[in-house]
Order: sequence, then C-alpha cells, then structure tokens
Amino acid sequence: MASTKELKDDINSITYDLIHECFTYKSYHPEKDGETDKVIRDIIKLRNELIHRVNNPADKNDPKKLKAFFNKIKVDLGKSVKLVEDLNKDG
Repeated sequence: MASTKELKDDINSITYDLIHECFTYKSYHPEKDGETDKVIRDIIKLRNELIHRVNNPADKNDPKKLKAFFNKIKVDLGKSVKLVEDLNKDG
C-alpha cells in the first residue's frame, strides 16, 4: 500500500486539477456560474472529508480492514471526477 502522504498528495492533486477544470468551464460558460460554483464547493467538501478520513483511519490494527478502508477512500475520490463529468454533460 502506498503511504498516506502519497494518498493525500494524490487527493490534493486530483481535486486541484478538477477545480481548475471547473474554472476553465466557468470562463467558457458564464451562464452556468451558480452550477459551477456548487460543483467547486462539493469538490472542496469531498477533498476535506477524504483528507480527514486518511488522517483518522478506522481499525488501524487489522490490515485487511485497513486496506479496504483506504480502497474505499480511493473509490470516493472518483466521485469528485463524476461531479465535473456531470457538469460537462449539461454544457
């Protein structure tokens, strides 16, 4: 398993790239300002939640549960990508 530092770096990198994409989308579609702002807020909220979960793992002593816990975090990170994909579908 990769280190928690690497996982947090991945979370930050992906979320910052998605926020950048939202700002780019916003500049080309000013009529979707409110929608884009909501997606940005949701991405930031999800990022903060994921970082908190990485810093506070459940069942630290059980390797199987710990691996499943971190895999769930990676799956949940994909939700932020889906938020931007949904925004692009509407545009």
